[in-house]
Amino acid sequence: MPASNRLGSIVSAASLALAFAALSAAGCSSVRNLSDATFGTRDAAAVPKRTTVAASSTPVSTAGAAGSSQSTANSSMSLEDVGGAPSQDAAIAPRRGSLLGGAYGDVRKAADNGLTEGGGNLAQVSFATEGGDYAPDVDRTGKFMVFASTQHRPTFDVYRKSVDGRTVTQLTTDPSDDLMPAISPDGSMVAFASNRNGNWDIFVMPFTGGAPTQLTSDSDEEVQPTWAPDGKRLAFSRKNGRTGTWEIWIVDSTAPGVRTFVCEGFLPRWSPAAEKDSILFQRARQRGSRLYGVWTIDIVRGEGMNPTEVVSSKNAAVLQPNWSPDGTRIVFTTVVNPSPDSEWPEQSDIWVVNADGTGRVGLTNSRFRNMQPSWGGDGRVYFVSNRNGVENIWSIATDGSAKATEGGTIAANAPKRRAATTEGSPAATPAPATPAAPEFLRAGAGSATDDR
Repeated sequence: MPASNRLGSIVSAASLALAFAALSAAGCSSVRNLSDATFGTRDAAAVPKRTTVAASSTPVSTAGAAGSSQSTANSSMSLEDVGGAPSQDAAIAPRRGSLLGGAYGDVRKAADNGLTEGGGNLAQVSFATEGGDYAPDVDRTGKFMVFASTQHRPTFDVYRKSVDGRTVTQLTTDPSDDLMPAISPDGSMVAFASNRNGNWDIFVMPFTGGAPTQLTSDSDEEVQPTWAPDGKRLAFSRKNGRTGTWEIWIVDSTAPGVRTFVCEGFLPRWSPAAEKDSILFQRARQRGSRLYGVWTIDIVRGEGMNPTEVVSSKNAAVLQPNWSPDGTRIVFTTVVNPSPDSEWPEQSDIWVVNADGTGRVGLTNSRFRNMQPSWGGDGRVYFVSNRNGVENIWSIATDGSAKATEGGTIAANAPKRRAATTEGSPAATPAPATPAAPEFLRAGAGSATDDR
């Protein structure tokens, strides 16, 4: 559910969260080629150095760089750029549980014991106890999912599991980082991004496991694959090596040598509605706050047409968008008042909105990081949260969580959480304040006018 490419003023997402996707954020901060020691003992001659990041990086950089919301000269690639999460530096032995505790306090001892989100419809789906699980994608049946995880080693692998099960199947085993998996519409293939050959490229592999096939192989960084409804074309994010700008491109998996430029943007998600060839993505403003907003663009005769801003906010990064199974609604992440200095946002929430920008509803309203949402075929939204101290995948029903008004503010439903205590210390921790709410702009207006 991520050195960071500070895309515009926010992001990722991240995501990357996760990035968030997530993972990611225009200017990118440094990406380093870590030594083989980062990944364990290997044959240095056989494994190329890879662009990756240290434990201090964030999957969802929320700050923009002065002068550009989409790119910065001499910037480089990071996991938060691509919607991943920070990998472990060779110099940092503890895994993610300790990392989170050190960076944000011992969140495991402050776990919420009185969840009010979703009216009791909240459920934990993955159960990593160290490392973390990120970037979920659920198949159209709503029965299976794939995700990226560091639960077994410091680098990311792609895993498969049933939505209701506890066992996990590891699909990739390369010592590199394999991130951002996406299941094909027919459920037979998984696309993902990997830096196994020295830079980020797009790969596909059978859903049941097997040898991956590489689709992109140039020197530019290519991440965030998403399938078209026809199951042949994929859109992905490509970082232009000349300008440093994130762009969206399309490739045909049956003829990967042919690619088509769509537009500038990040984190594409192809609409599952076959009758309308449309791609959802996030784009940073080119002026002012530089915060991300959510956009759509139509694919007409192979070209991008009619770019449309769907959701934006004057005080929050709006990122990591994804479609509902019928393509009529959109789920996304908000990070209110993002800090240019923070690695991960301390708090973020999940929202849904109609594809025309109306009918916003907040699904979460808590003090946790809730990121990288994905809408499953079962009608539930799956997302990454640190609410139990480690990033894991959770799900929530969209029909039982109407806690927002059309004006964009989440209703004050601050739970009376049980006071957290630490070992040997009976002192109670005061209940956290209600999280700040995003001030959404009028759909598509591009002005600072709230639509309440």
